[in-house]
Amino acid sequence: MIPAIPPIPSITAMESLGAAQGGAAVGGATGAGSVQLPASIGSGNANSFQNLLGQAIDSLNGITTSATNISLDAAAGTASAVDATVATTEAELATQLASAVTSKAVTSLNAIMNMPV
Repeated sequence: MIPAIPPIPSITAMESLGAAQGGAAVGGATGAGSVQLPASIGSGNANSFQNLLGQAIDSLNGITTSATNISLDAAAGTASAVDATVATTEAELATQLASAVTSKAVTSLNAIMNMPV
């Protein structure tokens, strides 16, 4: 039997969860792909953007590793094909998001570099 899909929390629920944990949740309130933003963002911490990018890359790596492991388990017969499909689709979407963000960042950097001084 396929388990029920949990409801998607509202933005206010995610904000209250993030406030209670000292940061805002990105990628959902719970789940393997959620990234916790440091509470120090915007407070002048020079490493916060670097930490945010590092956490996002670690999260992407974790999602793809999990999808690989679940797919291998499905091939061995110890996991269901549904779980493998869901994990693989989640990893694919996370990779597409990372690619889109990277592309947008490069485009923005090029626009900034081409501005007249």
